[in-house]
Amino acid sequence: MAFDYVLERELAFNETDMAGIAHFSNFFRWMEIAEHAFLKSLGVPPVVQERDKFWGWPRVRASCEYHTPIRFGDRFEVHLFVKEIKQKSVVYFFRFRKALPDGGFVALARAEMTSVYAGFDVPTQSMSALDLQEEILSKIEEAPAELMKAARNTRP
Repeated sequence: MAFDYVLERELAFNETDMAGIAHFSNFFRWMEIAEHAFLKSLGVPPVVQERDKFWGWPRVRASCEYHTPIRFGDRFEVHLFVKEIKQKSVVYFFRFRKALPDGGFVALARAEMTSVYAGFDVPTQSMSALDLQEEILSKIEEAPAELMKAARNTRP
């Protein structure tokens, strides 16, 4: 069972704003990319379609607290942690860190996102939250409390 995932990236030019730093909205995009990569790494498809029905993970809450800017070409990581597993949703905690040449890291941001497991019926245009399936529950677990505490306390 897994409780974390690390996505490593380099900041692309098109992800910067007029000041040459990462635009704030990208952090939300990177959270979703990390979540999808995490699920795929466990063999859980982020979206399933069967005829006119879809299953997926819409977000119901997301927040991000920024600490340090990141600039074009900087290498960074998005570290996803499973903070909490509920009956119909998963709460993720994210730690963003910039890699330094000496092998160390600088904290960029901290974030949380809640994703609900849901089904969407195209003909009726209805969406409803679903209980997490055993197939999913057997592959993920909540991160240990001491690890979550250390991840949350990472500051610049």
